[in-house]
Amino acid sequence: MTTNTIYLLHIQPAYKHARHYLGSTSDLTARLAAHRSGTGSPLCRAAVEAGNALILVRTWKGGRIEERKLHRRKNSPALCPLCQQETKP
Repeated sequence: MTTNTIYLLHIQPAYKHARHYLGSTSDLTARLAAHRSGTGSPLCRAAVEAGNALILVRTWKGGRIEERKLHRRKNSPALCPLCQQETKP
């Protein structure tokens, strides 16, 4: 049985309006390598080509269904430890 992982990438610095990418995979190491080499999602490819860093900031157990639930919240900064540190006094 394959364990799926939901992951949150922090884009540093922000690429245009985007600061985060949320995805799911059964092979996190390979998926991160794909994103960082520019063969992953279009957003990550554009960010990498612009010289931005993709930082893995959080993971959860779960697959596509759970990922979609997190997407629908439309509040990735609240899930991101780096963004939470920025908002603390």
